[in-house]
Amino acid sequence: MHSSTVKRWFQGRLGTTAPGAVRPEPASAAARVGTTAGGHRRIPLDTALRVARERGNEVYLHWFGDDAGAVWTAVQALENRNASPARNLLSGWLRLRRAHLIGRFLRHVTAADPVDARVLDGVLGGFMRKVGEGWRRGELRIADERAATREVSETILSLVGGTGYVNREQVPQPPVAVVGTIETDHHALGALLVRLLLVQRGWAVEYLGSGIPIPEIVATQRDLGAALVCVSVTPPSGAADVRRFIEVAHELADPRCPFALAVGGSGSKGTGSAVRAWPLGRSGRFATLSAFQRWMDRHFPRTESVPA
Repeated sequence: MHSSTVKRWFQGRLGTTAPGAVRPEPASAAARVGTTAGGHRRIPLDTALRVARERGNEVYLHWFGDDAGAVWTAVQALENRNASPARNLLSGWLRLRRAHLIGRFLRHVTAADPVDARVLDGVLGGFMRKVGEGWRRGELRIADERAATREVSETILSLVGGTGYVNREQVPQPPVAVVGTIETDHHALGALLVRLLLVQRGWAVEYLGSGIPIPEIVATQRDLGAALVCVSVTPPSGAADVRRFIEVAHELADPRCPFALAVGGSGSKGTGSAVRAWPLGRSGRFATLSAFQRWMDRHFPRTESVPA
């Protein structure tokens, strides 16, 4: 809306009598409009949203009812690269058993194409870290953890689309990545986030899921000629499991079909030197998706998006 139109609404004056002209806002609502010290109009959010809805202008804040103000604050903070209000908001909804609002918020903040890795790290990943902390402190129930996992997983899957398997008949063939978690790890969200980031970069992703035996990961890489293998490691899996993966994968891999290796997740802490020693291609250990994205920018060209 043009600013002069909004001014007419909240001054209670009719701006034009042309067909289809908007009605002035009633004086009772206009009376609620204050001014800042600099003389600018200050319109209460609930009033602005009500007027917008009455005039047929639905916006995402209408999805959140009385929490619209908190959502607005969280979204503005995200634009300034501060994900803390968003994480706190999501955690509060989870404790209040309002998981449906979590999904609505996540769908809004991931609507950009491609999704910023900082949003994936700070909001989706950060929220699930808070859920894990709450679980360890005994503040959350099993149902809470599963509700959070469901909303985050469904958001990621809606962004990825398709089945998540490589189309071997696609021409030209995009670069292929194999993504999953090691056999001792059954937490799939980190791998799902990596899958999403790679799909947005134009890779074909063979997503194996969680708890995959090392021989299966290597065999899949060899069968597809994958250029990249990404494994996510979360506690209780840890450094010893990563080192074992590297040792066994090296023994089983075909040196005639080398591949880059990316390892991430909180369980991979302290394994950077072991990962960097990977002998069959580039490698790296990443604490965040943003770091992984920068590594990809350096070593792999970005291609047009393809279905996973």
